[in-house]
Amino acid sequence: MALAFMRRHRRWLYVFLWLVIAAFIVLYIPAFQDADAGGPAEVVARVGGLPITAGEFQTAYLGQRRRFEQMYQGRVDPAMMRRLGLEEQVLDGLVFQRVLLLEARRLGLSVDDQTLARAIATAPDLSQDGRFMGAEELRRVLELQGRTVEQFEDERRLQLLAERLEALVTAGISVTPAEAEREFRRRNEQVKAEYVLVEAAPLEVGVEVSDEAARARFEAEREAYRIPEKRIASYVQVGPDDMQGRVTLTDVDLESYYQQRQDEFREEEQVCASHILVKVKSGADATEGHADEEARQIATRLLAEVRDGADFAAVARRASEDQGSASNGGDLGCFGRGRMVPEFENAAFSMAADETSDLVKSSFGYHVIRVTSRRDESLLPLTQVKERIRQTLTAERTDALVREHAEAIAAALRRGKSLEQAAAETGFAVEKSPAMAKGEVSPPLASAALVARVFELKPGEIEPEPFAVGRGGYAFVGLPEAQATRLPELNEVQEKVRADIVEEKAMDAARARAEELSARAGTQGLEKAASSMGLVRKETPAEVGRGQALGDLGSSATLDETVFALPEKTVSPPIRVKDGYAVVRVLEKKPFDPVAFENEKASLMASLRDERKGQLFRAYMSQARQRFTVERNPEAYRRVVG
Repeated sequence: MALAFMRRHRRWLYVFLWLVIAAFIVLYIPAFQDADAGGPAEVVARVGGLPITAGEFQTAYLGQRRRFEQMYQGRVDPAMMRRLGLEEQVLDGLVFQRVLLLEARRLGLSVDDQTLARAIATAPDLSQDGRFMGAEELRRVLELQGRTVEQFEDERRLQLLAERLEALVTAGISVTPAEAEREFRRRNEQVKAEYVLVEAAPLEVGVEVSDEAARARFEAEREAYRIPEKRIASYVQVGPDDMQGRVTLTDVDLESYYQQRQDEFREEEQVCASHILVKVKSGADATEGHADEEARQIATRLLAEVRDGADFAAVARRASEDQGSASNGGDLGCFGRGRMVPEFENAAFSMAADETSDLVKSSFGYHVIRVTSRRDESLLPLTQVKERIRQTLTAERTDALVREHAEAIAAALRRGKSLEQAAAETGFAVEKSPAMAKGEVSPPLASAALVARVFELKPGEIEPEPFAVGRGGYAFVGLPEAQATRLPELNEVQEKVRADIVEEKAMDAARARAEELSARAGTQGLEKAASSMGLVRKETPAEVGRGQALGDLGSSATLDETVFALPEKTVSPPIRVKDGYAVVRVLEKKPFDPVAFENEKASLMASLRDERKGQLFRAYMSQARQRFTVERNPEAYRRVVG
């Protein structure tokens, strides 16, 4: 237990720094300015006239990248960042900020300096012992991050503005007691059931459909078989696979990378240690630990045992009060700096291998530490990391080649070249997609944004900007042909019509069998009835809640409504499910508890209200984005993303 706390322990300032950095990544808005090409104030995009500068983009991108590197412990590289679409995520976040500002202005919302000051002074994350940390301490913390108070205030002002806008938009949201009861039932009611599925698919065998029946169905329901609008896209795709064989690396390249980026290959100083802990009470009312002097005396006796030759691991197993490590003889494993509380860390890293410490006092109590081994900071040799460097460099250069060719195609298209001409100039070929309906996404054009754009183009039009597709690739599209929606002739959909009739007849047969099964189960029991009809009875392995899959019957509103309304030991009528019809019998039931509902109703209504407010605000902001023109500067964007 103590070990787990030690490994998670951070001083409040360290935690606060990362909280503010995370918020800064999302919300930081420096002053807007115009500038010459290539500088930090160059405009990358405008949203409703508000600029997003290259410097601002880079700041937000680097902050987001640091978060990813921390999350993946440094095992990320620029190529991976691009495959994750990090640049677009960052730009989209900055666009969202501008939309929020513009929408707030449109509605006359603002945050004055007095309101901002009051919010900062009362913010829980800026408090120490329930009081504001003070302007000087805040300034010092911000300086450690390389930030100014003005930047921090911009962030907090935007947070308050977002809260006001959300409050205005969602003011009418309410939740009724009946809605809360439905949600309570969904979360709490459970059943354990046995069931039999009468599948429709096996009953399709041998079903005959005459030409007359197919024609009659088609004529009666022709609109149901309408062929939607379809579009055939012409496209050029540039991806890593197209660049295979074009990247060559020499030993000089690998050596150069290694020399220039040695920090990537350093192994941190590390200590492997065990300890014996005697806990000190954290307060007068604490139920765990000892008074300080008592704990010190116990730890002193244990240290003397070890120094008199007792086995350290045996003493730790018997006497250590760290439940997480005692059973392992006090073994804490190996750790670098910053993983333990400072007092413990300072002692451990000052010791040699096989050395035992004097008593070490920390916030947990008194420790006796034994260092079992240690490793100094070291630089991994080139021979050990050569393949890792090769993979990284190959990915980087492949990615650079992909972007270089994509930029060449985009430049040609902006000069008025056709898609075929632009492709030929760069050694690629134009291909055509199959006819696509709106919303259909399939390789190689596996991008919803790309398909949506295809449906915005006019016949003969080309989109000059690339779309990200696949693993770090890009695609350029044009629209050579659009097929209007139309009513089909029978011969075009005859197989679909016949399949629908066969499925319908098989479903009717499955329902009839399920009705017979339900009737038999009423007198014989479900298992015997199923066996007599050559069907299989199954049972849910555990209790199932509303909305959860009921065995292999799946989940549906109809199934939920029927099953949860059944009294215990009662057999259901046939229930339509995805694969046919089911007959269900409830074995056990955890029913609705009105007392528990009354106890939870207020908090449940509040959480549902918050959830609905969030959904409404996201939808509102998505709609608000359509009100403001987003103009991208492709050349500036390419410069800033490198």
